[in-house]
Amino acid sequence: MRRRILYVEMAHAFGGSIVSLYQLVRGLDRERYEPVVLFYRPNPFVRRFEEAGAKVLVLGNTAAGAGRPAAPARRRRLNPLAEWLAILRQIGPGTLRLLRVIRQERIHLVHGNDVLISNREAVLAAALAGVPYISHVRAFERLTWFDRRLTRWVRTCIYISRAIADAHTAQGVPAERGVVIYNALDPEEFAASGDKDAARARLGLSPAHQVVGITGRLVAWKGHEVFLRAVAELTPARPMLRAVIAGDADPTEPAYLERLKALAQELGIADRVIFAGYWERIGELLPALDVLAHCSVRPEPFGRVIIEGMAAGVPVVGANAGAVPEIITDGETGLLVPPGDAPALAKAIGRLLDDVPLAEAVRQRALEHVRRHFSLEAHVAQVQAVYERVLGGA
Repeated sequence: MRRRILYVEMAHAFGGSIVSLYQLVRGLDRERYEPVVLFYRPNPFVRRFEEAGAKVLVLGNTAAGAGRPAAPARRRRLNPLAEWLAILRQIGPGTLRLLRVIRQERIHLVHGNDVLISNREAVLAAALAGVPYISHVRAFERLTWFDRRLTRWVRTCIYISRAIADAHTAQGVPAERGVVIYNALDPEEFAASGDKDAARARLGLSPAHQVVGITGRLVAWKGHEVFLRAVAELTPARPMLRAVIAGDADPTEPAYLERLKALAQELGIADRVIFAGYWERIGELLPALDVLAHCSVRPEPFGRVIIEGMAAGVPVVGANAGAVPEIITDGETGLLVPPGDAPALAKAIGRLLDDVPLAEAVRQRALEHVRRHFSLEAHVAQVQAVYERVLGGA
């Protein structure tokens, strides 16, 4: 019998969590599992899931608390029962709506595709329906007393990095209830799309340019401002240097793109920076780059852009915090720099641009590393092993 898995996706825009979920759904053994993907609101990635053969449901934005953590009651002197009731009033309508979906779709297991605090409704709905719940923890989160109690209904936490696992264990989530399964990709998919000249032509660049780039959501904590300041340090000695920023303005920070453009003007590098917008298939852009920069100023939960760069054969400089050192070994599979340190980032980028043998050695080792440790086939097998374990005892 095929088991129906409900994937609950809270994201309001394109991002690494959706890409990772898409890769998982696409790789599922369809003889054993039937995916149903539920979005809380319309999302441009819906079509990709449908093309992958998944049933897709879009709720709209009507469920209570959709897309945001339900906060505990305000700091008043309430007894514990009153606080429970206050929270349940907030998330109750969304919980009941998800409960109806679980029953109507005859779901065997609910897989929340993000942190627990964003999926409280899904946890409660699964508990009420009597089906197991898996929390795919893709970010650092601060658990409240309510969330720690909710974990009793979470059968397994899938952590995307050891850094995330350690942070949750430190907050009281039993270590034996979690497993680390890294995000993954299909390396051959990136290798197949790697046409350097075509990618540069689409960006208006020539083979003679030195090209550095940053990809991902345009949100401040991803460190695009650090990237621009590093580029400004590099440009005086490199007239052919160009910088590419790929990504759209995020709905949560709609003014950030204009802020970045203003900063480029202020730094005197506006003519050196290409704002490339959103690329649905980022593997078609990455070959244009000589160096990919990862610049997050907060600890990175994983860093999908890093393994994408590795798979595309682009040397990567990463911000040394969170899970990044789990992916990059400094000087071997990439270079690491302190988060937020533009001079250090500029030095590392310049080192890879100027030392061609080093860049080639890093590129080759990184390509082998991503194939060995972040393959999609292994990722899907590990997640399905969790399903078998959980459903076998359900």
